[in-house]
Amino acid sequence: MYNDAYLIRNLARRDIKSRYSRAIIGFGWTFLEPLLLSIVYYALFTILAGRPDQLYPLHVITGVIVWGHFGKSLQASVGSLTKGKNLIKQVYFPREILAVSPVIAQFCISCTSLLAVIPIMIYLDVKPEWQIIWMIPLGLFLSTILAIGVGMLVAPLNAISQDVQHLFKFIVRAGFFVSPVMWTYEMASDRASGEWLDLVLLNPMVVPITLVRKGLDGSELTIPGNQIGYSITFAISALIIGISIFKYYEARVVKYL
Repeated sequence: MYNDAYLIRNLARRDIKSRYSRAIIGFGWTFLEPLLLSIVYYALFTILAGRPDQLYPLHVITGVIVWGHFGKSLQASVGSLTKGKNLIKQVYFPREILAVSPVIAQFCISCTSLLAVIPIMIYLDVKPEWQIIWMIPLGLFLSTILAIGVGMLVAPLNAISQDVQHLFKFIVRAGFFVSPVMWTYEMASDRASGEWLDLVLLNPMVVPITLVRKGLDGSELTIPGNQIGYSITFAISALIIGISIFKYYEARVVKYL
């Protein structure tokens, strides 16, 4: 167990360093990327929908960071076996480490990126309340285990055919629009009702993104308790099933690498 944790830590550290090793700004991109994307999305939404809510800039950058964390973690986990094929052929080790370590690296980057919301909160005079203690960790935790679970579920299949990886790139891009990145749960509940709202809430990323938002802006969490329970159950179930499928099939698909 100690050796596994050591290997995960070192692979995650290597992944973080490799991302910014040849960039002049370096680790500063963890702040700049979400800020620049948020400016573009905010301007686009303002042009299309008129004057948004006062806290909308904070909501957008939060959505960008949390969804970015989930999307990049998911894609890294899906492609973990194919990316680590050279290491797999050299020595035996628990292959699930390859699926977890890039997600840990992305988690560290995303936590650092969240510091980019501080100047926006100061500008908007937003003061976090006590719920920041549990809402942000819970939201990030749910998005992390969801990404690992789904990624490990399909990683063995991706080792056979990398069409899976390309499919999930599309899913991440499409999921950006059907997840509350440029919109909020309150916007959806005001404009949709009944079956349409239920359909929107089937997206397991609605709760994690909303939790992080509410933790930052200090407003009341209006999502029903059963929906929160659904999101938690979905994420944990995905993790358990994903790990089980991965451990069962990963040794069988190594020959395809």
